[in-house]
Order: sequence, then C-alpha cells, then structure tokens
Amino acid sequence: MLNADRIKERARQLGADTVGITRPAAVDNPDRFIRWLVKGMHGEMTYLSRHLETRLDPNRILPDAKSIIVVGLNYFQDNDGTISDKGKYKVARYAWGVDYHRTIRKLLKRLRQELRSNAPDLKGRICVDTAPFMDKYWAEKAGLGWQGKHTNLVSRQWGNWLLLGSLILNHEIDKYDAPETDHCGNCRACVDACPTGALFAEYNLDATRCISYWTIESKSEEIPDFISINLNGWVFGCDICISVCPFNKFQKPFSDRSFAKLEEVGLVENGAVVTVSESGFRENFAQSPLSRAGLKGIRRNIRAAEQTS
Repeated sequence: MLNADRIKERARQLGADTVGITRPAAVDNPDRFIRWLVKGMHGEMTYLSRHLETRLDPNRILPDAKSIIVVGLNYFQDNDGTISDKGKYKVARYAWGVDYHRTIRKLLKRLRQELRSNAPDLKGRICVDTAPFMDKYWAEKAGLGWQGKHTNLVSRQWGNWLLLGSLILNHEIDKYDAPETDHCGNCRACVDACPTGALFAEYNLDATRCISYWTIESKSEEIPDFISINLNGWVFGCDICISVCPFNKFQKPFSDRSFAKLEEVGLVENGAVVTVSESGFRENFAQSPLSRAGLKGIRRNIRAAEQTS
C-alpha cells in the first residue's frame, strides 16, 4: 500500500501547489451531464460526447483502478483585469505561459515513475484535460476545491486559478481525502458578471453562449453578434466569471516559471499577430495554448472585437 503523505510531499517537490487523493467510482448523477449534452450546450465540442461510458467511470480508463491522485498548479499572475498595457486585446491568464498540459503531464510522469520504483507492478494513467475524464469532478472529490456556480473549481487556498491533472493508479493508498464542501452560499457574483448569459442559472453553463467557447473552441467563420458585442477586448478565452469570485482573496502568485507570460502573447494583445504568416504563427506559438485557436481563429476573434471596440 502506498503512503499518501509521501506521495503528496513528492508531488509538491515536483511542482504541484496542491494535491488530493480519492477513490475512483462511477460518477454521481451522470444524468445531469447527459442532459447537458442532449440539449446541445457543448456546441461543437463533440469530443465531450465521445467515449461517454469511459468519461463517467475511471475504471474504464484503467481497469481495476484503486486510487486517483489529483494535482493542482496555481497559474495566477497579477493584472488589473482590464485591457493589457501592451495592447487593446485580452488573453485569458492560463494561456499566458507554456501550455499547461506539457507542464502537468511532465510532473505526473515523474511521479508515476518514482512510485513504480517502490511498486514495480504499478500501472498509472495520466489525465490532463484531454482524456475522457471529469477533471473538475475528481478534483472536488479529492478535496482540492468545489465546483462553483460558474462550474469552475474554487479553492480556499488558491482562489480560482488552479490547473488540474490526475494520475489513476491500480494501487491502494493508505489515506484518502474527503470531498470539499461547496462554500458559494448566496453569492452570485460570477453569474451576474457573465456578459453573454452563458451562466444561465447557478451551476449551469451553456457553452454556446460563452466567450471562451467562441474564441477558443468554435471553428465557425464568424463570431455571432450577441457574442461579439460583449467581447470587451477578449480574443482568447475570458477570465470574467472566475476573476470576480470573492474567494480570490486567497489567490497567490504562481511559482512554476512555465506560467510566466511569454513575450509572444504581446503579439496578440496588440493585434500584430494578424500580420504574422501561418508558419510564423506556428513557430511563435508552438508551446502556447494560443495555438489551439490557430491563426485563423485569432484573426477572426480580433476582427470581431475590433468591430465593437
């Protein structure tokens, strides 16, 4: 049996800001997620409806799973929440540095390797926001925080600024963490702040009305008017609902240097990226989350933001 305290200590040494451990099981109340899909609130994110049975049960990712280690990395860096002093356009904070998938996957690979040195028969599957796995759900189960009314994770240690990764193991661990309690209470700051009504009810997100969805995930040629008139400079993602949360009184500056703002982000903030070639964009943003939207998507977003600026 693996030792929880040693696992957490080593995960923190490798760069995790917070660590929790939980037991895998079928997801509670899967009908809620299924109804969300049936209503089409995932939009073009069809990957969310694929491998649905696997997404709802970690034992389908790793048969005979016994434990899930969840790590959170804090990516907050100070900003006044308005348009950057480098330009007129805004990029969500998580995309300022190197793609977090790389950072967290590297951490979890090293942790898995070290655990295998003590347990040679150990099997472990890494999930970092790309596998059919409910990342925020398991982070809550592992005690890292709770899913707030904006549907993102909220932490009493780190505010709203944690990026998540999980390691599913076929080994028991000697201690498991209790799920975090919801502390939102009567607060509606995030719901009321959403300019497009994407948070149409508490704990309910319609992605097809979300600025982040339209500026990152959607491949449509144009952004609809009801979104573009509310962009307020956002051209990749949106931090509005998480930035207004009162629990950000606990936010702290990031420690992992991979989250430091890349100079190339300035090309998007000042709009100069529209003159960059496709090959230049791929070269400049190869390690950046901004590559997900592609040059075509970034140009579309800037065009939409410019029409309403």
